[in-house]
Amino acid sequence: MPKVSILLPNLNNRRFLPERLESISRQTFQDWEMVVVDGFSTDGAWELLQEYARREPRVSLFQLPPSGIYAAWNDCIERAACDYIYIATNDDTMEPDCLEKLAAALDAHPECDLAHCCLTFIDEQSRPVTHVTWDDWPPVKFAGSLISRRHVRPPGYDAVIACALKNPYYSVTQLLIRRGLFARGGLFEKRWGSFCDLEWQMRASLLTSTVHVPEYLATWRMHSLQSTSRARYCAAVKNGWMVEMVDSAIAFSKRVQSPGADGLPRRLRRFFEAERFHERWQELSGRAAKLKFILETLARDPAGFYYLWRDRRRRWESGEIFRDIREELARLGIPAPVAEATERNPRNETVP
Repeated sequence: MPKVSILLPNLNNRRFLPERLESISRQTFQDWEMVVVDGFSTDGAWELLQEYARREPRVSLFQLPPSGIYAAWNDCIERAACDYIYIATNDDTMEPDCLEKLAAALDAHPECDLAHCCLTFIDEQSRPVTHVTWDDWPPVKFAGSLISRRHVRPPGYDAVIACALKNPYYSVTQLLIRRGLFARGGLFEKRWGSFCDLEWQMRASLLTSTVHVPEYLATWRMHSLQSTSRARYCAAVKNGWMVEMVDSAIAFSKRVQSPGADGLPRRLRRFFEAERFHERWQELSGRAAKLKFILETLARDPAGFYYLWRDRRRRWESGEIFRDIREELARLGIPAPVAEATERNPRNETVP
């Protein structure tokens, strides 16, 4: 039995598939199988995958009617047979030693079901993006210099980060996952559009520790066809999906009695409530409509109204957000990550 199941869901993404397949073939770690689930692609992707499978006997091909990205991920997971799972999104790539180093990290840390690495943003021509980087992501800023050290984050830690700062794991391509975690925590939900991985991240990080590997081993491609965008995110916030996902994770934490089982803190839940408040506020016109909205919000949550009203940018620039996170981690009794004495990553030397 191979050690790693590489999962490749696909639907009409012929353009980036050759580079993704090449990045898999040139892995220094070769003890893998590949499970491909294609949604009856019509752009030549299926024919390309069939050709690849004829040359590579470790590939299993399946076609299923398309029902969304997370349904495809779940189909792949259910067909996987190996101890470790790597979801190879079809438009991204990875460094040749990605699987080798992530698998070694999980081998060395049996208490961890997630191995996590740094991420490089690339453009449509596979060139590194410099105007925005993963290093600018709020959870990375919160980690500070620790992001350049190998460390272990305890159960519950990343769930609190997710409540406050969104995805602690920016892309699933950064993760190698122990297969048993899906049995304990469940698969990906499908009810929150293209953001369901955030709720799964909260569930997963409530159950297990995460080992961080401070090397840039995976990429995330920025292009016009991505399923997530700023407009979709704003719509998800306005529709209350983000708050619903936090509530779902809170209910899960109580069922499994995880760290923070008294409820992922309501004060952190208000991070998404505040975003929802400001998204709706910007749509209102006229004093009467705004006054009615304020009164309804006060009636629903009088204690939290000041928190909602405060401008998120001011709270970010003042460091108030990070202070809230640290206070909640301490209140829940969740310890700080444990860093190992490893060589620092040069790209992160300047992280504050």
